[in-house]
Amino acid sequence: MNNKNSIQVGWKWEEVNDINEWKKPDGPVMRLSYSLGSDLNKKIYDLGCGVGRHTIYFARLGYQVSASDISEEAIKETKKWLNKEGLRADVQQGRMTKINQPDNTFDLVISMNVIHHAFKNDVIKTISEIHRILKPRGIFYGTIKTKEKDEVFTNKTNVIVDDQTIILKGGVEDGIPHFFFHKEDIIEFFKDFKFESLVYTELYFPPNLEEKLLSQKGSGYYRIQVRKPA
Repeated sequence: MNNKNSIQVGWKWEEVNDINEWKKPDGPVMRLSYSLGSDLNKKIYDLGCGVGRHTIYFARLGYQVSASDISEEAIKETKKWLNKEGLRADVQQGRMTKINQPDNTFDLVISMNVIHHAFKNDVIKTISEIHRILKPRGIFYGTIKTKEKDEVFTNKTNVIVDDQTIILKGGVEDGIPHFFFHKEDIIEFFKDFKFESLVYTELYFPPNLEEKLLSQKGSGYYRIQVRKPA
């Protein structure tokens, strides 16, 4: 793969069948509020906020929240939801590889199902930006897609760029690259952080759920929590 490639495309939120499903906050993200404690001066950044599920969650709790997404439709929906709830957050449209925020600003950065939506070089840039905007001892929590080195891509409806990247065709993620991390990539890309948690999960969906469980891997991803050193 040519590492100079760069495609950053947002979800086509207007094509999502049930947007309410994407307004439900993630359970482990909700539990991060216990790590933050009762200090409402703590600052949180929601990178790739989508339609605002976590932006709204932390704003309701009273924290200082900022958020961004590359999708104009996502930003519009998030701002509309904030206004409806009478909540405040700094929400901007922008790319994850160049975050419009000062250095050493945030106590927590979350990014759910976002940073793997790019070629390898842009994934590395994004992780560097996350490190930059976090305060010393600040936490990053997010999800990343993964596959084993010997596991080949088999879905012929997608464009296979190399052994770690595909570009989806059709649907809400049309034209979006997906980079799949190997374990070695995780260690290398997050080398400037201190690892606190790395949890692997496989997803299986009907039909033929039992057959899939017995005969093949599901869709794998990691939940990662790291801390910027003091």
